Amino acid sequence: MRLILNTIHSYLKLCFICLSTFFLAACSMPKEIKENEGIAQQVINTPGLIQDHVLYMEGPDGDFKLHYASSDPSEKPRDTIVFVHGTPGDWTSFARYFQDAKLKQSFRLISIDRPGWGKSTYAGDFPTKLQTQSAMIGPMLENIWERNGKQKIILVGHSLGASLVPILAADHPDFVRGVVILAGDLKPELAKARWYNTLLDWTPNFLISDMWNHSNMEVLDLTSSLEAAQNNLSELTTPITILQGTNDTLVDPASATYATSLFKNSELKVEWIEGAGHIINLQYPDKVIEIIREMNTRSK
Repeated sequence: MRLILNTIHSYLKLCFICLSTFFLAACSMPKEIKENEGIAQQVINTPGLIQDHVLYMEGPDGDFKLHYASSDPSEKPRDTIVFVHGTPGDWTSFARYFQDAKLKQSFRLISIDRPGWGKSTYAGDFPTKLQTQSAMIGPMLENIWERNGKQKIILVGHSLGASLVPILAADHPDFVRGVVILAGDLKPELAKARWYNTLLDWTPNFLISDMWNHSNMEVLDLTSSLEAAQNNLSELTTPITILQGTNDTLVDPASATYATSLFKNSELKVEWIEGAGHIINLQYPDKVIEIIREMNTRSK
């Protein structure tokens, strides 16, 4: 009995250490993440700045909702950018771009909530596989494409969303004309979960929030998702631009180098930001916008 109690005590201690690691990491988050929360509220509270769209979908496991925010509620065909957030997160990860007047003059900006995040829901088990998410998001892309006069869109993804956008392009080529990858994992071997992801997976669900549990589940399934996607990605012909920081500690910069052999059938450009970390979507918006404009010209 004492052995069992000691084992439980040791396990709970490990769980506490793991959770403390996440807490300390949250406390030391870059200021841009906190600033983005305020920007998101400004965008949400500014009348006419965004238009919400909720799609009601039917799936094999039941009904679910998909949500996206748009800077332009009209259905006039125009160049359209669709942003895809990482994990955890929601459409507001790209809120600051909705405040850029010049960018909105040039493009319709759309930012989506991936299934299970923000206002998007899911049916059945939480969809951790990128292939499952792509199948669920496909009808959303078709909806955006139809509202845009059947003009193709440019996908811009960050982090796990950056791993997803080339899969979306490969699975739904009729709707996509360009892909921008911001700090995304592409090579399965480089995307393996870290020790704290495994420990968090063992932690009882009542000790962690759904947000961190679902995020951890996505990270744990990332390698297998990328492994399953390699053949399709190698056949992708859509123009691709990768923007990667050299000091990224969450995504190995070597993944961007690997892309040159993965996307051998695409017109690929890889650009580096010297000394940059992972959240380049927040810390280098001017560079991201420059990349978007260049992609818009290149993919027409």
